[in-house]
Amino acid sequence: MKNTPITENHLFRKAYANGKSAAGKYIAVYALKDRAATRFMRADPLHRTRNRLGLTVGKKIGSAVERNRAKRLMREAYRLLDGEGAVSHGYLLVIAARTAATKAKMPDIYEELSRLLAKLGLIRQSAPIQTE
Repeated sequence: MKNTPITENHLFRKAYANGKSAAGKYIAVYALKDRAATRFMRADPLHRTRNRLGLTVGKKIGSAVERNRAKRLMREAYRLLDGEGAVSHGYLLVIAARTAATKAKMPDIYEELSRLLAKLGLIRQSAPIQTE
């Protein structure tokens, strides 16, 4: 299922200021209960709650190529976790890349995201990485 993005700056600021946070070597995660989750649930044809996801990568990270790669890795790691049904829904999630994310591989980002979401209490079960 496609992620619902956070596009408004005020939602990013709310997640940073009022949300719970956890940081690791590659990424930092901010989570805030989404007050508009029921509105999105009613709009969904299957009436499921979902998370709204925001990805941030600052210019300190590197060139545009490196920033886009970091965003792709974070988006894919979240997609794998969410596809397994491991992530609790109804939250604003902001995932911010750190400088070491440019050198990270996909399993590193996946494991760290899983660990940080578990630290925030948003993982329902432990989810091993899917290798194909």
